[in-house]
Amino acid sequence: MKYFGTDGIRGKFGDFPVNEFCVNILAQALEQFHSGLRRIIIGRDTRLSGEAIKNFLIAGFSSTVEIMEAGIITSPLLSRAVDDTKSDFGLMITASHNSSEDNGVKVFDHLGAKLSQENELKIESLMDEIPDVAKYTGHKIMGYRPKVHYVIDGKVFKNFPKVVIDCANGAAVTFAKESYHFQTIKWLGDCPNGQNINGHCGSEHPELLIQAVHETHADLGIAHDGDGDRLLLCDREGNILPGEIILGTIAIYLQEVGRLKERSIVTTLMSNEGLRISLKDYGIGVIDAEVGDRNVADRMRELGCNLGGESSGHILFLDEAPTSDGIQTALLFLRALSFLKLTPEYLSHLIKLLPKKSCNIPVSEKVPLENLHNLQQAIQKEREKVGQSGKIFIRYSGTEPKLRLLIEAETEPLVEDVMKNLKNSIARCKEFI
Repeated sequence: MKYFGTDGIRGKFGDFPVNEFCVNILAQALEQFHSGLRRIIIGRDTRLSGEAIKNFLIAGFSSTVEIMEAGIITSPLLSRAVDDTKSDFGLMITASHNSSEDNGVKVFDHLGAKLSQENELKIESLMDEIPDVAKYTGHKIMGYRPKVHYVIDGKVFKNFPKVVIDCANGAAVTFAKESYHFQTIKWLGDCPNGQNINGHCGSEHPELLIQAVHETHADLGIAHDGDGDRLLLCDREGNILPGEIILGTIAIYLQEVGRLKERSIVTTLMSNEGLRISLKDYGIGVIDAEVGDRNVADRMRELGCNLGGESSGHILFLDEAPTSDGIQTALLFLRALSFLKLTPEYLSHLIKLLPKKSCNIPVSEKVPLENLHNLQQAIQKEREKVGQSGKIFIRYSGTEPKLRLLIEAETEPLVEDVMKNLKNSIARCKEFI
């Protein structure tokens, strides 16, 4: 796709596709795509460039379109606000977990869900036909104060008297402070200045969180990303809980209380096979979807499931929200632990994951992988080593010039050996040089 990646339009601010021209023609294309467009709602994370992008968007809509401004808000709360305000689209200005130089736009439909790839392609074709930026003025602009929708049960906080919370200097700061009621909290990443979002903090950089958990002898560490749709947790020893363990624990809880629809969850091909094996003991099925929380959500709606997610920390519980929400997931996870009478340290015994390793390899060009015959031969050779219980997953990032590689096998030495061999094979690909 030309403009859209796996999660909206994203890139370095000022460059294609996050410049004035592209953002402005996106607005024009959305108005053409939705005949009779009446109202949109716009929100942003804490990046300095967010205000400029907001103005580019507004100028691209004709003055008949009402503009609701939500200010700084998380992506999941903006998705809910679409329904609250009866808007036709929600536009979230964010580059999610990327660094502060990047920015972008996530587009939500009238239900607060992410656009389908089919509709993104239609919008892209409209964008390609628009010759120049528009400079519409005279819009009716109204402010919107986000409503915090989280289901908060004070009892779930009692088992964790001391907690460290890292908000990545992003959009989640205000909403996390309204929602988390632990007895003692040490806050990290709660002083956004427009340039420090995701800067060595948050769910993508948990080093400070782990250090603070150790130093304060905390019972739990919680981290979000810049736009608040991801969750990372660590236990009192500083061990990161994989997304599969968070998802599996919630699944078992919902199954126990009779709220897991279709007795199944949806996850992606990147998820650890140990999740499937462990949940089978509880009569819970695991259904695969393509990588990306939008693909997970689409598959969930298709099958009638209400729980799904990715190992990256995107967890969707459609009974409470149309998209993944880091704060909601943390509260749901705490309810699960309270009901199951478990501690985070025990969960690796509940959900037994296979050893795995992943890495991101920068590339100069995204050459179709099927055209790299020598690499395909190397992958096939390594797949024979890991067998049916293991996994080799290789794909390009949808938002960055990187090749993502994941290896999963029954033993750590086998994982290390396969990873080393494939990295060497990738390094020999002249197409990436």
